[in-house]
Amino acid sequence: MRRIGIIGAGQAGLHLGISLVDAGYAVTLHSDRTPEAILNGKPMALPLLFPHALQLERDLGINFWDDEFPGCDRFHNEIYDPQGNLALTLSSDLEQPWQGVDQRLKFFTWMQEFVKRGGELVIKAMTPQDLEECVQNYDLVVVAVGRGSFSTLFARDTQKSKHDQPKRHLAGGIFTGLKGEAIDYRTFRVTNLPGIGEMMQVPFYAKDQMPAYAVAFEAHPDGVMDQFSQVQSGQELLEMSKKVIQQLRPCDYETVKDMELVDEQAWVQGAITPVVRQPVGHLPSGAIVMGIGDAVILHDPLAAQGANNATKMAHLVKQRIIEHGNQRFDESWMQSVFDEFWNYAQYTQTLTDCFLNPPEHMQDIMVAMAQNPEVLKDHFNGMNHPPSIAAWFDAESSKKYLAERNTCVGVGG
Repeated sequence: MRRIGIIGAGQAGLHLGISLVDAGYAVTLHSDRTPEAILNGKPMALPLLFPHALQLERDLGINFWDDEFPGCDRFHNEIYDPQGNLALTLSSDLEQPWQGVDQRLKFFTWMQEFVKRGGELVIKAMTPQDLEECVQNYDLVVVAVGRGSFSTLFARDTQKSKHDQPKRHLAGGIFTGLKGEAIDYRTFRVTNLPGIGEMMQVPFYAKDQMPAYAVAFEAHPDGVMDQFSQVQSGQELLEMSKKVIQQLRPCDYETVKDMELVDEQAWVQGAITPVVRQPVGHLPSGAIVMGIGDAVILHDPLAAQGANNATKMAHLVKQRIIEHGNQRFDESWMQSVFDEFWNYAQYTQTLTDCFLNPPEHMQDIMVAMAQNPEVLKDHFNGMNHPPSIAAWFDAESSKKYLAERNTCVGVGG
């Protein structure tokens, strides 16, 4: 039986670990926190999963929340012009639900499920030095954590990495107590304020197994929404969230004025510099380890591709491990698996960049989304599978796309 070591108990590490245990591998998962510490700590993110990633969870039988919380099945997006006037409204039912589940509940449950199915869970704060011992004990070591001391293990890919600083400053929390006709726990709402940032209200399943909303802010650095950098507690984030909404969207203040955090830890704040890293980590001894998920591909969360990428990459790596049989997991194999995934992930990167800094021709795509339900449907499918809207990503191909949709409005202005 081949032995696989996985460092990191997040979306990618747990998905890979459970799937390999099911396939008959001896898998050891190393986590720096116990399941209980994760459940009672702060979330690392407020992720939203789209249908393809959700189906991969269902295929593994780890979709423990579908009956209680199928997710959101409506989408409503208001886009304002620089003068603050409503320019476009995009609103539609979704063909398949999108689902946001508190990572604390998800990872707590999945870690227990991993052990239940036969995996070995080791609680230890691993360091790159500890990996030297790990590589002696396993046929393959996979690193699925990109923070802390592991952030420098995998070299930055200068060809694929386009950013050297964060494009947004991030803040958000998981709340109850939102009120009004708009609050139905089914509708994902987005407000775009050019040059200021984005605000989102996402139906969310909180760790105490109750419906809630994730309210999130993606602020342009040094802009009027960028007021969260000094927040030190959940209560401060709650009050700042209300203040920012009252300032920038006073018509929405009644909806949020009585909201409360589901628990004092249910908040996030920070900034992410998007980066792509080399998939092979070299240890001082010359041994190698493989990176997956956020360890090697880190996106700004604006287009919600991170957890979806992590799930899909874990699934691909599982498939290629099985197909590799008893052969050695060498550097060439690691690179080829990454390159195969990058054929997909390059489109998630481009999609996210189009959200962060929309090119001029995207204005015509957005107008077409407001006018033509088929274009809006393509947008939803593109969130789920970004290669399906590859034609959107440059001016000429998008012009042809709009013409085919019979909605061409003169790309490029």
